[in-house]
Amino acid sequence: MKVLVLSFLFMFVILANGQTIEESSDKNLPSSLTGLSLTGHVYPIGATGDVHKSFKVQYGVTKSMQLELQGFYDTYILSERFRSSLLAKVYLNKKLYLLSGLDVEVATENAGFGPVPYRLGFVAGAGYDVTENFIIEIKSSIQLNNTNIGAFGETQVEMPSVYTFGSKLKF
Repeated sequence: MKVLVLSFLFMFVILANGQTIEESSDKNLPSSLTGLSLTGHVYPIGATGDVHKSFKVQYGVTKSMQLELQGFYDTYILSERFRSSLLAKVYLNKKLYLLSGLDVEVATENAGFGPVPYRLGFVAGAGYDVTENFIIEIKSSIQLNNTNIGAFGETQVEMPSVYTFGSKLKF
């Protein structure tokens, strides 16, 4: 029993000292700018069988610039979609940033008729990190090619150039 207690105490001391938290050298930057970050989300399958998945890879190039690769996979009744964005974010101060990049979306028809349609767009906008877990963004997406890809899997509904205002809450 004495050996068990001493072993437990020894392991506790080693683990307690091994859990020291190192402080970041730059307190002014959000944690997402200090290195490589990978996040992803999957939503429950809907009543009609829709599937929605996403991922984001972020990499801080400098203290004020970040590269971001986003991917979104969605299935709808008539089609499957994969949309990906490659964005560069430049922080003007520790909370406000500008973003710009390219966006490509590929639609695969479930029926398999004709060539695979795709949409290529230019994305520009701005964002504000309210807290480390809550951001607000406004973006503009301008379509660069002439395509028959439509909104939400419909080929008859034309996909316009869009302006989005959104927020993200991480928990």
